[in-house]
Amino acid sequence: MKQITEREKIKPPLLKISFGMFFLLSIFSFFLGYASKDAIFAQEREENSWIYFSKILDIKNPLIERMSQGPKLITVQKGTEVTKIFTTFNDIKDILKKNSIEVTENDLIYLNSEYLLDGSIVKIIRTESIVVEEQIDIPYETETRETSKYTKGEKHVVQKGVLGVKRQMVLLYFEDGVLISEKILDKIVEKEALKEIVEIGTSWYSLEGIEVRGYNCPYWYSVVDNGPYSEEEKRWLKYIMYCESGCNAESNKSSYKGLFQWSPYWWRKQFNENIFDGNAQIRHTIAKYRAGEETRASQWPACHSKYVSAYGVN
Repeated sequence: MKQITEREKIKPPLLKISFGMFFLLSIFSFFLGYASKDAIFAQEREENSWIYFSKILDIKNPLIERMSQGPKLITVQKGTEVTKIFTTFNDIKDILKKNSIEVTENDLIYLNSEYLLDGSIVKIIRTESIVVEEQIDIPYETETRETSKYTKGEKHVVQKGVLGVKRQMVLLYFEDGVLISEKILDKIVEKEALKEIVEIGTSWYSLEGIEVRGYNCPYWYSVVDNGPYSEEEKRWLKYIMYCESGCNAESNKSSYKGLFQWSPYWWRKQFNENIFDGNAQIRHTIAKYRAGEETRASQWPACHSKYVSAYGVN
């Protein structure tokens, strides 16, 4: 007969105790894990975290599978209807069918937990997609152009803007009657928008109170001839006004203005009269002439140079 040693005597009890402890620890770990998982899903429910039914995979954990197949009280939400269902079934569609809860092919089924367990919430969302035709106005652009034809800040619409028109087919997607998204399927521009053009004045002076004479050399020559000027001064004035503006006191085509094409900036700094006042321009221009050759050449370089070539320096 084999003699049993002290080590062999105590070995089986130790093995038995270890296995028992392992089983108890496994059960405890499961319930601890389930309790914490339930806490996690409760938090997810508060955050409206849902799992789409079609994405739920086969249950791989045997213990969870057995629990999901046991008795459970679940809540089914469909629109404003809430139904409590006590069931032992695990297939959501079977549960809904046996409880006469209609689900169409356009409905989405969501679950607030990974498995169908006691306390789970099933949410059925009715979806609808419709295509509508819309007529949309196309806004027009506004182009602004600066011009010296008008006084500073004055605005004139030279081309009125016109809205364009486009038609588009739009796919509207609804969940429980609430619009969730829009997608443009097709669009056709029926009429292009016409931009609006606005001219904004930059001139410091206007023609208000000015008698418009246009290109009128005879008139302005007579004004000079009747003025208190020497023959040389008269000749110079007539030559320069013709060269600079064509004898047009209302000349406003460039950044220089009036009969002798003064700079509005320097005119405004020195004089109070309207820059389009031809008589005022004659008076102030003869003063510059009398200031000397250097002033004439500086203020009217091109036209004075031509005058000197024709008549010499006086």
